[in-house]
Amino acid sequence: MVQALSDRLAEAFAEHLHELIRKEYWGYQPTESLTNDEMIKEKYVGIRPAPGYPACPEHTEKGKLFDWLGTVDAIGTTLTESYAMWPASSVSGFYYSHPTVNTSTSEKSVVIS
Repeated sequence: MVQALSDRLAEAFAEHLHELIRKEYWGYQPTESLTNDEMIKEKYVGIRPAPGYPACPEHTEKGKLFDWLGTVDAIGTTLTESYAMWPASSVSGFYYSHPTVNTSTSEKSVVIS
């Protein structure tokens, strides 16, 4: 039960951070006011793809992301040999704000080099 709750809280925080980025940090949607249904249907501008999901299927990109961010030293999050994150209730992803990007257009373009 604790693991399930931790997973949901990690995902909820990632979604909240995405909202803050859209409204405040990057500010490209400062007046956004979406309903719960619109949020679930991802009607916001920009995307938050994560390695291993359809929009960014290559798990090995997590290795580059973790190296670049220094996650082991910064917060203690590590990757297994199969690129699973540890602790298990960890979330990683990328934020994209271009008005024309969506999960279908990003399938082949979400790559860190």
